Amino acid sequence: MIGLDHTQSQLLQQKLAPQLIQSLRLLQLPTLELAKLIQQELEINPLLEIDEDVALDLEQEEPKTELDDEAESEDQDEEPVEELEFEDSDLDTLNSDVFDEHDWDHYLNESGYASPREEFESNTEDWHNDRTTPKTLRDSLLEQVAIADLSPSNRVIAEYLIGNIGEDGFLGCSTGEVADELGVNLDNVECVLGIIQTFDPVGVGARNLQECLLIQLKEKNITNGLIANVVRNHLDDWINRRFSQISQELDTSVDDMRVIEEVLASLNPKPNIEPEPALNLNHVIPDLEVQKIGDEYVVSLTDHTLPELRISPMYRTLLRQSDKPERDGQKLRETKKFVVEKLNSARWFINAIHQRRATMLKVMRCIVENQVQFFERGPGFLKPMVLQEVADKVQMHISTISRVSNGKYVQTPHGVFELKYFFDGGLSRYDGDDVSARSVKEKIAKLIDDEDVQDPLSDQHIAAILKKEGINIARRTVAKYRDQLNISSARLRKAL
Repeated sequence: MIGLDHTQSQLLQQKLAPQLIQSLRLLQLPTLELAKLIQQELEINPLLEIDEDVALDLEQEEPKTELDDEAESEDQDEEPVEELEFEDSDLDTLNSDVFDEHDWDHYLNESGYASPREEFESNTEDWHNDRTTPKTLRDSLLEQVAIADLSPSNRVIAEYLIGNIGEDGFLGCSTGEVADELGVNLDNVECVLGIIQTFDPVGVGARNLQECLLIQLKEKNITNGLIANVVRNHLDDWINRRFSQISQELDTSVDDMRVIEEVLASLNPKPNIEPEPALNLNHVIPDLEVQKIGDEYVVSLTDHTLPELRISPMYRTLLRQSDKPERDGQKLRETKKFVVEKLNSARWFINAIHQRRATMLKVMRCIVENQVQFFERGPGFLKPMVLQEVADKVQMHISTISRVSNGKYVQTPHGVFELKYFFDGGLSRYDGDDVSARSVKEKIAKLIDDEDVQDPLSDQHIAAILKKEGINIARRTVAKYRDQLNISSARLRKAL
C-alpha cells in the first residue's frame, strides 16, 4: 500500500508586479505607439483625462524614482507608489455618497470625455489620405490578360500562370507542372506563357535570369550577335567577372566587352523590382533629439505632442461629496470599488510615463557623454560601447538599457540613428585606444567607394591600409565586415 505523506518546503519566488510589467511595456514603446496607448487608456479609464492647463518641463524636472526593470537583479528597494486601499469600513463612513444612473451621466460629461475639438470647428479642414493603394503585379497582369486575344481555355491557363508568378516577376513553377495540373497540352502552356512574357513589366514570367535577360534583349531588338551570345552561352562567366576567358573564347576586343557591359547593365535582373521605389513610406520619427547649444550637447524628448495626463477631480465627488440618501448598499460598494481601482490604475499609468521619460533622458545623456567624438566629428569616430557600460553608469539593469535602445531613434547633428547604433564592439589600435567596429566598417566602405573599379582593393590590401592608420585588423575580419555591408569581393567588383 502506497502511503500518503505531508511534506513542508520553503520556496522563494519572485514575480513581477502588474505595475512593473506596465512600466516595462511603456518603456519599450516608441513615441507613436505610446500615443496610441494613451488614447486607449483615456477611452477605458474615466478617471484619466488630459490636463490642458499644466505642461511639465520633463527635461528639467525628473521624477525622483528611477525605473529598474528586473526585480531579480535589484540591489535597492524601489519606493512604491502610494496606492489607495479599498475596505468595507470605508463605505460605512460614506453613507451619504450614493448616486444613481443620472449622477453617472453627469459625472461622465464632466470628467474629460469630450468629442475631438475639430468636430465642432467649422473652419478646420479635414485631412484625408488620398494616396491610392498601389496596384499589385497580379492585378496588372490580369488586366492585360483581359484585353489579350485569348480563347477561354487559354485564358484559364494564363490566370493559373499569373497566380504562380512571384512579386519579383519570375514564374515559380514549370510549364510541365501547369500542364499536369490543368490537364492541358504542354505546347498550349508554352504558347500562353510566351504571350504573358510580352506583358509589362518587360521580362515578367521568365523562369530564370537567363530567360529574363533574353526577353529584355528581344524588346530591344537584340536577338542575335555578341551580346545575345554572351547571355545564352557565357552568362555564368560574366556574372563571375571572368572577362578574359569570355574575350578569349569569343575573340573580342576590350571595346566590345565594354559595349556588352553597358547593355547588360541597363537590363533589370528582377523585372518587377524597381531600382528605386516610387514612394518610400518607411519614415522614422525620432523619440529624442540632441542639439549643441554653446559648448554643450542638450538632450530633449520629442514627445511634446503627447497630451499631459491628470486624474479627474470628479473622483472626490464620487467618493465623498454625494449627499443623497443610501438606497442600494451593494451597488454603492461595487461603485466605490470600481472608482478606487480606476484611480489606482490612472496613477500608475501617469507615473510609468514619467519614469519612461526620465529613463530615456538619463540613458541618452550617458550615451552623449561617452560618444562626444561622434557628435563632434561624425560616425567615423564612434567609440566601442556596450550595454553593461551604460547600465553601470546610470545604475540600472542591462535589460532596461536594452529596452530603451531598441526601437528608439535620436535626431543628431549627423542624422537620425537608432539608439542601439551606439552600442558596438571594438578593435584595438596600436596607439592604445580602441575604435568601434562600426567605425571600421565605415572606413572599409569609404575605401571601396574610392577604389579603382578596374583594379579593386582586395581584403588583404584593405587590411594593410587600415593597419597603416593604426587599426589592428586581420584580413578575415575585413572579409567579415565587407559581407555584413553586402559588398562583393574584389573579383566581383572588377569592371572593364
